[in-house]
Amino acid sequence: MTKFKWILLSALSAGLIFLIDHHSLSCEFVYDDLPDLYLNPAIHSDLKSALIYNPFRVIIYFSYWVQFQIAGEEAQAFSFRVLNLIIHWLNGLLLMRLGQMLFPQKKWLPFIAGLCFWVNPVFLEAVNFISGRFDLFATLFYLTGLCLYLCPRRSFVNSICFCLAFILALVSKEIAITLPLSALILSLFKSERPRWLLLCASALIGAVFIVLRLNWQIILAKPTIETPSWGIYFLNQNWILWFASFKTMLPFHLNFDHHLISMPIPGIIFLIINLSLLLLSFALFRKYRKSVSLALVYFVIYFPLLVIPLADPFRESRIYLSSLWLILLLSVALTRFIERRKAFGLSCFCIILICLIFLARERAQIWESGQSLWKDAVMKSPKKFRPVFNYANALRRSLELDRAKRAYVWAKTLAPDNLKVESNLYLIDQAQKHPELLEKLKSQLPE
Repeated sequence: MTKFKWILLSALSAGLIFLIDHHSLSCEFVYDDLPDLYLNPAIHSDLKSALIYNPFRVIIYFSYWVQFQIAGEEAQAFSFRVLNLIIHWLNGLLLMRLGQMLFPQKKWLPFIAGLCFWVNPVFLEAVNFISGRFDLFATLFYLTGLCLYLCPRRSFVNSICFCLAFILALVSKEIAITLPLSALILSLFKSERPRWLLLCASALIGAVFIVLRLNWQIILAKPTIETPSWGIYFLNQNWILWFASFKTMLPFHLNFDHHLISMPIPGIIFLIINLSLLLLSFALFRKYRKSVSLALVYFVIYFPLLVIPLADPFRESRIYLSSLWLILLLSVALTRFIERRKAFGLSCFCIILICLIFLARERAQIWESGQSLWKDAVMKSPKKFRPVFNYANALRRSLELDRAKRAYVWAKTLAPDNLKVESNLYLIDQAQKHPELLEKLKSQLPE
C-alpha cells in the first residue's frame, strides 16, 4: 500500500469513526470514571501524586492528569472521549500495519481488518467508557511492540524500542504481560529464527513486573469479598471465552453491565473443549503452522482474563485487545473468501460492513447520556442490582423524582439490605417536601 493510500485511508477512517460515535461525546462521566478520574484527588493535585497513585497504571493516570491540567477543574468528559477516539483510530492503523507485515501478499487484508475493527460495536465500550483507556493504551503499545518485533531491521535501537513499548504496555494494563510469547509465536508463523536475546530480555522485564505488582498493596477495583474463588472464576471464564468470541463475531445485545451467572458445570465442559483444542493445535502445528499460530496468539492474549479473578466476570471493554486479534483472524478468512469468489465475496463484505455500521451507530446512541446508558443496561439485566441502582441515580440527578423513586424501590427488591437505596429514598422524600433541597439532589454524584 502506497503512502498516499495510507494517508487517504487514515483520513477516511477518522471521518467514519466520528460519524459512528459522535453521539457519545455528549455523555457525562459514568460509573468508574468518577472514582478513577473525576473524583480522584491524585489527578487534581501535582504530577508526583498522579504518578505514584498507581505506578502500575502510570501511563493512564498521567494522561488524565495532563488533560485536567489543560482543561482545568471544569474539565468535561468530552475531551477525554475525544482522546479515546484518537487512540482507537491509531489502534486500527496499527492493526492494518500488522496485517500487512504478516500477510504481505494479501493487499486487501489490511483494509478489511481495519474497517471491520473500526465499525464493530463491541469496541465502543472501551472507547466511550473513559476508564476503558487502560485497554486502549495497552493495545496501542502491544501492537507497536509486535510491529517492532516483526520489523526486518533488527537493530539495537529497534530492540530498545520493543522493550520500551512492552514496558509502556505493562504500565497501561497488566494484560500486556503476554507480549513476548505472542512475538515468539509470530516468529514461528513467519518461519523466522526467534530473536531469543530480545525475548529473554523482555521476559525478564515481565517477571520483574509481576513480582513488583504482586507486592503492591492497592485495591484497584471492587472489594475482595465480591471476587469469587479462583477455581470458580477460572471455570466460568472457560465458557465466557466463547461468549466473548461470539459477541465479537455477532455483536448483538451488547450491554454495559452484563448479568452472567456462575455456571461451573458448563465451565468444566468448556475447559475440556479448550484443552482438547489446545492439544489439537500442537498436534497440527507442523501441517497448519500459520493458521494454528494465529489462533494460539488469540488464546495467549485472552489468557490473563482467564486466570486473574475480578468482581465482574465479563466486560466488553476488557476484551478490546483479544477481540482486535480475533478481527484479524476473521479478516484473513474473509480475504480468502473474497479472492476466491470475487464479486460475490466483495458483495458479502459490503453487506457485513453496512450491518456493522448500522449496529455501531445504534449502540453509540445508547451512550448519549448516563441515563440512556443505564436504562439500556436495566432492560438487558433487569435482575441485577447495579444497573437498576445507577439508573435510579441518573433519574434522580435529572430531577425525575417519581421515576427515580420507583427505580430505587425496584433496586430495593434486588438488595433489601442496601443502605444507599434507603438513603436516596429518604433524600427524595425530603426534597419533595422541601423544594430548596432539589439542587442538592441534582448536584449529588452517583455512589
